Formats: sequence, C-alpha cells, structure tokens
Amino acid sequence: MNHTALLLSTILLWLAFFAGVWQRIFLFPKWFANPPASFELIRQQRKKASGLWIILSALILVSLVLALAFNWKHYYGRVHIIGGLICFILIHLSGGFYFVREIIAFTKIPPDAPPNPDLLRRVKTWLRWTIIREVLLLFAAIFVSIAYNHV
Repeated sequence: MNHTALLLSTILLWLAFFAGVWQRIFLFPKWFANPPASFELIRQQRKKASGLWIILSALILVSLVLALAFNWKHYYGRVHIIGGLICFILIHLSGGFYFVREIIAFTKIPPDAPPNPDLLRRVKTWLRWTIIREVLLLFAAIFVSIAYNHV
C-alpha cells in the first residue's frame, strides 16, 4: 500500500503540473488577450475548470497524506513527501489569499467596460505570480517522484 499511495500522488502531481502548463500556453493567452472583454472566456469556463481543479487537488491532498502515513518509517521518502506536501499547501494558500479572489474579481468586471491601466497592471501581476505557483507544483512533483524512487 505504501507504494500505491505514493505512485498515485506522483501521477496526480505530474498531471496537475502538465495541466497547469497547458492552461498557461493555450488558455491564458485567450483569457487575457483583451481585458476585460476576454474575461468572458473565463466566465464561460470557470465552473468546469474549478470543478476539475477542486477534485484533482482533493485527490492529490488525500494521496499525499496517505503516502506520508504509509511511508513514515522511510526517512528519505518521508522528507521528500513532506517537501511535496509543503509546496502543495503553499500553492493552495496563495490561491485562497490571492489567485482565486483575483480571478473571480476579473470575471465580475463587465465585458464592455473600458480597459484601464490599473486592470492591465493587475492582470500582469496575476500572470507573473502564477509562474511561482507552477514552479511550486513542479517542485512538489519532483519531491514526490524522488520519494517514490527512495521507497
């Protein structure tokens, strides 16, 4: 069982990482092409996308906790699982405090509102800081992959 939970965590984290990269490459350019008019695309896709990310995040969290519990006696495995878990928690804390709130605020701006410098600055800031979340997700996937190789 210790390998199963850890393998599941590894697969789910890599899946989340590549899904995030896919979003950045293919969706973000459309979402932020012409704010606030392009925010209509976010509004249309928000429920489906948030549902996917909520389910995927819950599965990752459960599998990481199980992997940690089942592999507690393996020092190197435990240390790397904890590293992955910390990265994953930081991603969700930042999401709760900034990213999700800001994307919801973007979707509440009327599409026919004129773009303004403050909005464009907020969009650039949001896009810049999402890179850190992606790096943290990459680190989480790497940490858990290393743990899987040590157990």
